[in-house]
Amino acid sequence: MARQSGGKARTKTVPARARSLRGNAAKAGGTLQQRLAAVERERDALRGELKRTEAHVQRLEETQAQVRDRISWALDSLHNILDGKG
Repeated sequence: MARQSGGKARTKTVPARARSLRGNAAKAGGTLQQRLAAVERERDALRGELKRTEAHVQRLEETQAQVRDRISWALDSLHNILDGKG
């Protein structure tokens, strides 16, 4: 009779990206070139996303400043109206 393993199954999960990179490390040198190209593409995509996000944050900050100025103007107008009645 074959002996059965009494240990637990693997409890740690490895992200798919790490798994695929670990598996590719054992392959031939051409794979390193492919991995490098893939990492460069990912880097470029992340840089593009960062630029888009920074532009979006800039637009949000400008909009927030405009809203803050409008609220300030409205409060000043209300104070002027109340001061005129007093």
